[in-house]
Amino acid sequence: MAKLRTRSFYTLLNVIAASSFCIQHTGSVQVSTQYGDVRGYELQTATAVGDPVHDRLYVFKGIPYAAPPIGDLRFRPPADPSPWSGVRDATEFGHQCPQRNNTATYPPVYTDFIDPLMTHQSEDCLSLNVFTHNISSGAGLPVMVWIHGGGLTTGSSLIYPGEALAAHSNVVLVTINYRLGALGFLPTRDEDAPGNFGLLDQVKALEWVQANIRLFGGDPSRVTIFGQSAGGWSVSLLVMSPMATGLFHRAISESGVAVVPTLRRGDVSAAEGLARAVGCSTGGYGTMMDCLRGKPAEDLQTAEGINMQTPVIDGRFLTDTPWNILQKRQQNSVDYLLGTNNDEYGWILSLFRPYVNRQGMNRTVFQDVLPGDLSWIQRTFPTGDVSTIVQPVTDQYLDAAGPDDPLTIRDQYLRFLTDMWFAAPTVLMAQSQSAKPVRVFQYEFQHRSSAFSFKPPYVKVDHSDEVFYVLGLLFLRDSNSSSWRYSFSDSERQLCLDIMAYWTNFAANGDPNDASGSPHMRSLVTWPRYTTSSKDYLRLDMTSSADVALRETRMKFWNEAVPRMMGQDGASSASAASANLLMFISLFAGVLMNL
Repeated sequence: MAKLRTRSFYTLLNVIAASSFCIQHTGSVQVSTQYGDVRGYELQTATAVGDPVHDRLYVFKGIPYAAPPIGDLRFRPPADPSPWSGVRDATEFGHQCPQRNNTATYPPVYTDFIDPLMTHQSEDCLSLNVFTHNISSGAGLPVMVWIHGGGLTTGSSLIYPGEALAAHSNVVLVTINYRLGALGFLPTRDEDAPGNFGLLDQVKALEWVQANIRLFGGDPSRVTIFGQSAGGWSVSLLVMSPMATGLFHRAISESGVAVVPTLRRGDVSAAEGLARAVGCSTGGYGTMMDCLRGKPAEDLQTAEGINMQTPVIDGRFLTDTPWNILQKRQQNSVDYLLGTNNDEYGWILSLFRPYVNRQGMNRTVFQDVLPGDLSWIQRTFPTGDVSTIVQPVTDQYLDAAGPDDPLTIRDQYLRFLTDMWFAAPTVLMAQSQSAKPVRVFQYEFQHRSSAFSFKPPYVKVDHSDEVFYVLGLLFLRDSNSSSWRYSFSDSERQLCLDIMAYWTNFAANGDPNDASGSPHMRSLVTWPRYTTSSKDYLRLDMTSSADVALRETRMKFWNEAVPRMMGQDGASSASAASANLLMFISLFAGVLMNL
């Protein structure tokens, strides 16, 4: 029974795309883009979505925003697509980007998660989808661009239906594909792009949005990028990237901020490892790359190393480590909404940890696995010695004087992982961004959904749970349009409306409380703005409430004490101080000029 319930969860989470295949089209619609005309379809929303605000949508799928990255274009920056004559059909999703097939190595519970992503794959996958209720070029609707998660190694825009959010909100929704794994993140020595290809794809998609979205009713001066997990990482890296400056105006990161290990330009050790794994010689760089460009995509994705999704400090997309960029406050000045769930490692991300279960966790096991978990910190701050923080981390999360209660130890272990991987980077980003002249809003999602009752009772709000609410998936109809597709409660559907309203208000106005961005927003608790001093955030729940300083002691431990113990407090702090001084001088000079 447990296995069936777990399988049903992954069917719920990833085969939601099936709803798109059941939708009945009621007509066609044509739009001219810079590369050629596209023909989408008109959708009567009531057939697919419950209680919609807009009775019809215009949907366009599989629009190419870049040339197929094949042949000599593999491991290159994305190029412009070739213009086409006639009208291009845009009624079906484009191919999914090649990704590793994990069914052989993942537990059986992942089969339903992986299988849908293993079909209709091709390197000709750089496409996007548009969902809009108004195709007038003068509509001026705010635009939201969704970047999918999947660890930068798996995923697709296909598994995130856009109909519900678009039908309930006054926004144009765009969902995109980008290169993954080795094909998206192989480190090279090439001058034009020594890595980061998947991130450059995202920049290219945003350039397409700037050039074309007005034709779909969107306002190119009001573009919000948002994503979850690796999509949240991507959003934060775009906020840090000078290449993305001006391509978007607001950002939302859900359960992911990329304070992550990076590679230096020219470090091709991972590429050489991949070459050896697929039978390519590493004797000469050019020969090696020619060989890799000639290998089947499946061979590369199957053989890729564990670090193949690591961003590269290339001097163009990424100019420094994410940690240093945030310390120096060199990221783009855009409004930012960001947050986490209160139990990110509660279940899904812990399935590979057999020592975490209903029976709890042994203290000895905690101490044994901790150094391996902290290797992430070692890679992020490679000049430090991670052994120096093992005991301080243990002291933070285990009560040395308390009983060896396995349930408490398990819960503290999961809290440690959630804080290290998700909460602390999110708070660090909020602190750095709020020091700039922009608006920042932080949340922690705290409602455990009734539809996820098959999860162990100790699990609170798990990784990915908020996606259902943000994208409005609670309002999807079944294939007969007669009942809800998923068994959430009516009060949870109201929470879904609230969350969609907060998100789309922010996209429209930079303020989640400004109801002009949402057509049916009820009276909601005011979401306080996060500032460097107040650290206000929203406890997002069935009855939401404002709070301050999310787990402040532990956030300071991860964002101040740990970097200091890893040798990161000197140059970065000085640079941050210099940046503050320069900002003050600039502001003071501006005041004098206006006297």
